[in-house]
Amino acid sequence: MFNDKCEMVITFRCPHCKAALSFDDLSVDESPCPKCAKIVPLHLSQRMRNENLVDQCAICRLDKLYVQKDFNRTLGVTIFTAAAILSFILWVKDWVYSAFIVLGAATAADFILYRIWPEVTICYRCHAQYREVTPNPENKQCDLGLIEKYDPLDKAAQAENPAAEWKSH
Repeated sequence: MFNDKCEMVITFRCPHCKAALSFDDLSVDESPCPKCAKIVPLHLSQRMRNENLVDQCAICRLDKLYVQKDFNRTLGVTIFTAAAILSFILWVKDWVYSAFIVLGAATAADFILYRIWPEVTICYRCHAQYREVTPNPENKQCDLGLIEKYDPLDKAAQAENPAAEWKSH
């Protein structure tokens, strides 16, 4: 999904039908949903277009975003679980050194992947994801307090978070 121009790729859910959409044309101000055919307005700032820098969400206009590693969590847990099971089997067979080597190799692989894997910028409210962007120093690591503030507690009932008013920022 990487493009040659190194412009951001925005992945989000259609506000109308919740279909997963991907968008990389920063020259337009709207995108039709291929599933429900409704128009999704895009609120791209000048910094997003000119500097490839995310300063607000293009979907919901929220200016609170966070960054995290763009790694598949299921794959990460699977790798860790496989290493733990293999290490346990080796430990039971009394191959203690081999068990520690497996754990060390898994730790080294995790460290290397963490260092080289790219980051993704995510909106606290609508969870739109921005890839291939210029890092914005204003976008920090995830803050659980901000998730509670901007993400409704009961999404099925469309309820707002009652703690949002007293949460900081």
